[in-house]
Amino acid sequence: MDIRDGKLRIPEFQRPLRWRSAHVLDFFDSVYRGFPVGVLILSKLSAEPRLLHFGPLRVDAPAMPDAIFVVDGQQRINALAGALLHPDKRPRGDIHAVWFDLEEERFVRLRSAEPPPHWIPLNVVSDSVLLLDWLHEWPFGKQRRDLVERAIALSKAIREYQIPAYVVEEASNEFLRLIFKRANTSGVPMKESEVFDALFNGTALRPLESACARLQEQTGFGVMAPDVFLRCLKAVEGRDPRHTFTEREGDAADVRAAAVEDTETALRRAIAFLADDAGIIHLQLLPYQLPLILLARFFHLHPSPHSRTRTLLVRWIWRGALAGIHADSGHPTVNQLQSKIDRDEFASVERLLLTAPKQAASPTASTVWSGHSAATRLCAVAMLHMDPRNVDTGEVYTLQEIQRLLDRRDLAKIFRDVDSHAPSTVARRILLPGSRQLARLPPAPDEVLRSHGLDRDAANALQRGDIAGFVERRQRELDRWFQRFFSERSAPGETDRLPIAELVRRVEAQAATT
Repeated sequence: MDIRDGKLRIPEFQRPLRWRSAHVLDFFDSVYRGFPVGVLILSKLSAEPRLLHFGPLRVDAPAMPDAIFVVDGQQRINALAGALLHPDKRPRGDIHAVWFDLEEERFVRLRSAEPPPHWIPLNVVSDSVLLLDWLHEWPFGKQRRDLVERAIALSKAIREYQIPAYVVEEASNEFLRLIFKRANTSGVPMKESEVFDALFNGTALRPLESACARLQEQTGFGVMAPDVFLRCLKAVEGRDPRHTFTEREGDAADVRAAAVEDTETALRRAIAFLADDAGIIHLQLLPYQLPLILLARFFHLHPSPHSRTRTLLVRWIWRGALAGIHADSGHPTVNQLQSKIDRDEFASVERLLLTAPKQAASPTASTVWSGHSAATRLCAVAMLHMDPRNVDTGEVYTLQEIQRLLDRRDLAKIFRDVDSHAPSTVARRILLPGSRQLARLPPAPDEVLRSHGLDRDAANALQRGDIAGFVERRQRELDRWFQRFFSERSAPGETDRLPIAELVRRVEAQAATT
């Protein structure tokens, strides 16, 4: 068989597998019933030796001059190979652990329990010898002739089913990518970033995923989704975000070869700015996505902005977050705002500042803790800037420690509730990544308590189990801190003037024209 021999290959420009268990079961049901399942598009090309993966099946494929590459149909090929060639005698657990219920005549996935005696694994029906061996060992082989006949009919239906295939001979990479694009306009939708990866870089490793992985490794800012990176790339390139890479022919041809690299560089600068200047050290803490997209463009055009520009950008970020205007990251809004950022650094930051009100209400410690809402993230950022200390060691958590915690867990598992029997609010949440219950913590030094927005009375109330008294006292302490923290960063009462040198330059330029 071509799969076992390593002749059938999946090119690297293919998108990641997207089928779930239901897709696999429906596919085999269509084959069993004789329904059409589409055309396979293949291409003959030379291939290097490599380890191939088809679901649970692993194939150590040698080099060969006439390998068959799947241009379109990898989901179907993986379903066929993964289920029919499953390496386990009694497949279970994964989405390719497909069995057939001979009583109900339906395909099922075996998860963990033992299968009923009237189920047959699909990895025996594709081979007549394996099927005969299975039927010979089957307890019902002599008692239920009707089920034996169904098993034989199932095997015949699958072995004799023919999927039409079109083989492209000696095609160029560009031609294969064009076929791939046109063939993927239906079925399980591709993410736009997957289409970009397939079209932009041919058979090379997926550029967006690789760039996101490098950013995570180098900045500790968290794992950025390729789709978010692509939105930033469009902003860096000054492209209309409403254009997608699935709408027209050759739409990757006009993307600069350095676009991914330039976007990665701009994002690295933007992330450093968010962490060092704005105080937002991780993606989980970023209230809204919009500023990241626009900052990518800003730092692409202005790699080393003036210190005053950085100060004003911080104000724009925090004012927009507090007012909630950054919640709209739709394409029209992004298109409008990215047009405000041009080669004039100071005019650009001025225009951005005009989009956010100077005054906005800040979230309080009575705010309901709600997953990854913007208000929750804002409060989490503020609490992390209290330099929280480890309640066991008394040491201040380092930036790297907090980033590693956020890489592994979401906010709700890092800021834990003192009591799970009532609606959670910010005042009830304390940075406690460990597994112990807060009420059982030993008495802590005052500097440890203060780093969590606690005073001695609040700590004593918690030890007594007086949750209401604890919340009341801590809410008062946190609200004082929140008011100071958000005010310092949004600077509602301060002037947003540009550097003196820029103001002088403008006056001189105006005088020269009059």
